[in-house]
Amino acid sequence: MRFQALFFALMLATTPTLADDVLQQADTLIRQQQALQAYNLLAPLEDERAGDPKYDYLLGLSLLESGDPSSAIFAFERCLTIEPNNGPCRVQIARTHLAIGETPNARAELQTIQEYNPPAEVQALVSQFLGTINTIEKQQKRQITAYVQVGGGYDSNINNAPADAEKTAAALPPILGLFKISASSISTAEEASFANINAGAGVQYKVNPKLTALADIALQNRSYIDHNESNYQSADISTGAAYSVNRSQWIGKINYQNMWLDSENYRDVVGLLGQYQYALSDLSQLSAYGQYNQIRFDQLSARDADRMTLGIAYSRALEWQYTPVFYTSVYGGSENTKDSAADQYSQDFAGLRAGGALQFNKHCKLTVGLSVEQRDFQANFGLFNMPREETQYDISIGSAYKMANRFSLQPTYTYSRNDSNIALIDSTRHVVALDLRIDL
Repeated sequence: MRFQALFFALMLATTPTLADDVLQQADTLIRQQQALQAYNLLAPLEDERAGDPKYDYLLGLSLLESGDPSSAIFAFERCLTIEPNNGPCRVQIARTHLAIGETPNARAELQTIQEYNPPAEVQALVSQFLGTINTIEKQQKRQITAYVQVGGGYDSNINNAPADAEKTAAALPPILGLFKISASSISTAEEASFANINAGAGVQYKVNPKLTALADIALQNRSYIDHNESNYQSADISTGAAYSVNRSQWIGKINYQNMWLDSENYRDVVGLLGQYQYALSDLSQLSAYGQYNQIRFDQLSARDADRMTLGIAYSRALEWQYTPVFYTSVYGGSENTKDSAADQYSQDFAGLRAGGALQFNKHCKLTVGLSVEQRDFQANFGLFNMPREETQYDISIGSAYKMANRFSLQPTYTYSRNDSNIALIDSTRHVVALDLRIDL
């Protein structure tokens, strides 16, 4: 509102003289905040009158006031091409640049107005607005986000185990070809309720118009009721930078994760991420990425591994009802244990992810995601001495209901199926959760 008042004052102080009846009528409509009616009056005349600075000025102003700054800028540019010293038009094109997020261009136009030595009242208003732009640019230069999320839910298989011990035992071959495993020695799926508390923060600092420094931290804690051995916590930290040129953006990050299981250090992951993004249009984007991770276990050092992933992704927003957004990605890679004696855990993998979102209104959003990953292991599995192949399927459905300015309620459901030829690893899991998120 403050910007609108400043520009309205500038408009009153610098409005050009209009002799044409149609233009006078359009000007009156705009002043009466009936910009759409002014546009409807002016638009049919565009082929005939485009290039007339007074006409282009009012056409641009009617578009801007109607909420279409992207179209307004063309009319103002035509006006300034004929009359580069047109102060009112330069004021409005500055406003247009600001409306589409181009604060440097808005600043340049206002500084140009100052160079023409306008009347004192206009000079004072321009100086005031330049100060406001300075404040906006400082806020845009450093953006900080943070959240806290608390909730709980139900997990049908906290240990990722098979459901039926008898069927699992019957499906397994004899150990070393000699000893049949008994059903009583097989752990089966355990269900439990849980409580969640998560928190995170992110910082983006614009070093210059092309380079942005990035830093993020995320903390997670899940506590299962009566199953402390499965409680886990994790801390993820990343830092890096994004470099943007026109429609291209390069992102590089260093990532670190520490995970605890039952309050004991369990695993550390150190990784590098490189990603290239290209905006095909204002509504679609193509990206390619590579990620390298060193995975190190505290107690199970034989499973220490290096993991490499390469992938491509595509996302698009549609200008339809509920503003649907969808994405898809394909990826592949390998995970190789450091100890050759543990090659039964080394694997090659390939996967597909897809999903989307619908925004029903300003309060309610629905998200859906699915993924499929095929894993082929490089050595026979343990004492059963048989090849291991598995396919992991995941389906998630979630919603976010914004109850107040910073509060949202987020129910989610996740289905996971690990389809393995080793019955001991074959499992199904359902997780239902309800969380309250607070954006700080």
